[in-house]
Amino acid sequence: MTFNRIQSPARSRRALILAAALAWAGLPAAQAADYPTRPVRVIVPFAPGGATDLIARIVSQKLSEKFGQQFVVVNTPGAAGTIGANAVARAEPDGYTLLVYHIAMVTTHHTQKDMPYDPIKSFTPISQLGDASNVVSVNVNVPAKNLAELVALAKKSPGKFNFGSSGIGGSDHLGGELLQQVTETKLTHVPYKGGGPAIAAIIGGEIELNAGTVAQAGPMIKAGRLRGLAVMQKERSPALPDVPSAPEAGYPALDYTTWFGLWGPAKMPPDLVTAINGAVKEVLARADVREALDKAGVEAKSSTPQEFDTRIRSQLQLWNKVLAGKFQ
Repeated sequence: MTFNRIQSPARSRRALILAAALAWAGLPAAQAADYPTRPVRVIVPFAPGGATDLIARIVSQKLSEKFGQQFVVVNTPGAAGTIGANAVARAEPDGYTLLVYHIAMVTTHHTQKDMPYDPIKSFTPISQLGDASNVVSVNVNVPAKNLAELVALAKKSPGKFNFGSSGIGGSDHLGGELLQQVTETKLTHVPYKGGGPAIAAIIGGEIELNAGTVAQAGPMIKAGRLRGLAVMQKERSPALPDVPSAPEAGYPALDYTTWFGLWGPAKMPPDLVTAINGAVKEVLARADVREALDKAGVEAKSSTPQEFDTRIRSQLQLWNKVLAGKFQ
């Protein structure tokens, strides 16, 4: 004689919970294996034409080719990047909304009131994308052929010379602040909605100078539409070999690098983060990508999510000390 074994209600509930847990545990792997099944939005929190936009478009194009789905760059400018970044922080953590941003991720809370997100808790670090040197450039009508002459003019007329940036707390804003500190000058900051508009304003004569990335100013310097006075690093930039380094210009302390990276919303499944990170690492290792970024003054540099997270946290601590009380 055989008997049908009847489970108790408690045992049935335990079985259902176990089955659900096993199914959930396999979900990230399934998502990573199928990803992406539709276009991916890559938010650039600045107007087109700046360094962040350039990097995002180069990387997104190659990711589109690799995955067979479009990685579409969406420019969402405003508030030094916080509007676009907040759109990503509020998105579903499914890998279909990503963010390409830079050092301003860890500095804008010093300049923006009531920040809608936390630079650590609201995002998932995926990979660093690159480092870019900054360059001091001026309108061609400014009567300064080198950095020493610009400093002399600025000291003669404190506050007269205006420097543009992608927004308060942006990388070129920090570059301008460092320029003033190192040269002991007084400049006036004029924020725009992106690095591209800031460069256009210098060319058009609205403002006199900029201390943004080589990626955004370099093409205009090469074309003769801006005058490069000094790259803000210890050696000359391969992208601007005719522009003196900071030590050559007489200011070795004028050393500043902008870093860029890729984030997603908080709580992205680890397997999905690993899959995107691996694709980014592969893209950045390509010779044509490295060459394109190098020409723009950006050194391609990938990382693991853990390495990127460590750098973000260390940079947050550094700039918290540098900017403490400065904008209050």
